[in-house]
Amino acid sequence: MRRISVLMAFLITGYILGIWNFLVLPRYYIVFGMKGFLISLIPLLTAVFLAYEEAESTKKTRYLVYELFFKIARMPAVIFSLMMFLLIMLGITTYYTSYSIRYIFGLGEAYVPVIAVLTILLATFLLVLAKGRTLEFISGLSILMIIFTIISTILVRDQALAAVTSEQARYYMNQAVSAITSLNSQLSGQGLVMLIVSIVIAFGLGAGVYYVIGSFAPEDLDFKKVLIGVFFLQLVLSLAAAYTMAYSLGPAFQAFEKSVHNPNISPEESFRLYTQFQALRSYTTNSTTPVQASIKVFYLIPEILKRVPGAEKIVYLLISSLYFAGLTTIIVLIEMGSQMFSEVMQINRGKSLTVVSIIAMFVVVAMMVREVQLMFLAVPFGVGALMAALEAYPLLPSEVSTNKWLVGLVTLLLALASIIAMYYLFARGALSVRIGIILGLVLFVPVLMNGVLLRGRR
Repeated sequence: MRRISVLMAFLITGYILGIWNFLVLPRYYIVFGMKGFLISLIPLLTAVFLAYEEAESTKKTRYLVYELFFKIARMPAVIFSLMMFLLIMLGITTYYTSYSIRYIFGLGEAYVPVIAVLTILLATFLLVLAKGRTLEFISGLSILMIIFTIISTILVRDQALAAVTSEQARYYMNQAVSAITSLNSQLSGQGLVMLIVSIVIAFGLGAGVYYVIGSFAPEDLDFKKVLIGVFFLQLVLSLAAAYTMAYSLGPAFQAFEKSVHNPNISPEESFRLYTQFQALRSYTTNSTTPVQASIKVFYLIPEILKRVPGAEKIVYLLISSLYFAGLTTIIVLIEMGSQMFSEVMQINRGKSLTVVSIIAMFVVVAMMVREVQLMFLAVPFGVGALMAALEAYPLLPSEVSTNKWLVGLVTLLLALASIIAMYYLFARGALSVRIGIILGLVLFVPVLMNGVLLRGRR
């Protein structure tokens, strides 16, 4: 049981510690400093609580997720909303995971959908290959991701401290590094709401994964211990990603400074380097930067580090960390989505894996268009917390959870956070962002047909 507990901890860690811990959360830890970090503990603990309750509900009752929703919660339609959200998250995660690989091979952005499709095929092949040893396989990848992330953070710091000689560059770098532990940072309402939503997304709530994990977990498994370990790993690796961003600021500004005084570099190239530095600087000082802009800023790090002598290996290590983080999440999403499809549609595992993989491929190919990227990103960051609230709703019957009132309170708070996030995105976002929010709300339509599903089963 001790071995299984450790493996389950790494499986959940591999699912939770994905690309959002690199691409989105570090910004808030830098901009809001220690005050933001302490505030983030509240949604983090809330997410852990919901993950525990959901996993325990199926472990305790020994129902599969659809059985639980139908027989006890009387809300079978919820699983259809969760599956659609899972497929969108799978597509988004795969696209931005694959985006990093192009830096290793020097490929253009047009190749990202091809890499993404190959990543889905790789994940599906590994799941088929693993068969009954999926738990050990995903746990092994998670361990590699954790090791790579911590090592790459240390190496980026050492390389930045050794290579940055400009006083101005050191000033910007040290300012960003010290901001992480500062208590003097200014907070903003919009930034705090988006921080809460980002943590909900990072924990993978809203996709029904924890119900599925609980359905095959051994009865003697203590999810409290597992999730406590996951909680601390989440904090450590999110802070590691934040320090990676902060230390990258120095080499970015120094590269711009050198370009100004280098006659062999054109004014256009110099301006491009300055634009990159300003984007990174805005990332570390502005909590309201749009999500897509924040994601692109992270991918400036490989370009920046390539200009630092001897940093090529660090670039590969950093990108490997991000890719492994994304791959573990992708594998879990495909496996859990496959189990839900198999249960609901009454098809075998092979067919359900194929269906989930093909739909994900359509999503990543569609994301070649920038407006479609914005639309799909608006779904989790607009309605993600509301989907997590819907996911928690089946816990309200007393047969499922003994913390009924606490679950109800958390559900209301998540719904409120999502409504505020949708307001900010709808009021200030582009047309494609607004369409994405509407698309996200469409995911809740199956709930309106819940009565039909109940009558059909009777």
